[in-house]
Amino acid sequence: MFCLVKCSKKKVLLSVTALLCCGGILAAIQQTKAVSGSVYEELYPDMYVNTGNEFSPEEGKVVYYTFDDGPSKNTIAILDTLKEKGVKATFFVTGQEVSGVDSDAILKRIVDEGHSIGMHTYSHVYQEIYSSVENYLADFQKIREKIIRVTGVEPKIFRFPGGSVKNSFASPSVQKAIRIEMRRRGYIYYDWNLVSGDDKSYMTDTDTLIRNIVNGAKGKDKVVILCHDDSMRVSTAEAVGPVIDQLTAQGYRFEKLTESIEPVQFQNNDET
Repeated sequence: MFCLVKCSKKKVLLSVTALLCCGGILAAIQQTKAVSGSVYEELYPDMYVNTGNEFSPEEGKVVYYTFDDGPSKNTIAILDTLKEKGVKATFFVTGQEVSGVDSDAILKRIVDEGHSIGMHTYSHVYQEIYSSVENYLADFQKIREKIIRVTGVEPKIFRFPGGSVKNSFASPSVQKAIRIEMRRRGYIYYDWNLVSGDDKSYMTDTDTLIRNIVNGAKGKDKVVILCHDDSMRVSTAEAVGPVIDQLTAQGYRFEKLTESIEPVQFQNNDET
């Protein structure tokens, strides 16, 4: 401050310019670090898993029934049907609390009854979680910690909200960086190859869902069905029994996803 008072206007301008330049250089350095991953790679040092390098062989016709966005009362109905049919499924869960539902009890039931549980998102607010790698990791860590605390299980699989590519709320570069970082930490993500049609802003009727799934499975030996079990999806729960019956009659068996199952993933440019 004393120097600025004593200096000429020219020197003051030069000093200010120098400070601004230094500030710009520092900002550029910080930005480069963020892009290179040297900053976010240091976050959450316990958020690593060992998933191995080999997948188990899959034989015959197999269906992986997967549900996103729960838990809710519809998750309970789905679990009831799965138990009745003797079928295992996969639940990619959120941290959202639903009024009148004991979310922790449902998460524990998923695991206790032998189903797979994986991370989906804690908040499910796309604009926040996809704004940066750091924000995605923060959200991921919250749902991971909740699953571990409630169930005692360290989940190793997850599903990106909206899928792993071409998300309208994420820039391609940010989403690519997230995929690469999650892969580096050992986690495996699973997309899908059959959309049930229950992802609308309204509830799709039960018969339409059954038809979409049964017809969509034709010609596929490996089917990963995308369904949702949030509080709106009553028809999704109603469709589970008929879908199991009809696909079983067509020679399919039902399995759950684990880190030993080779994932269905949308095409990306991560290698370039």
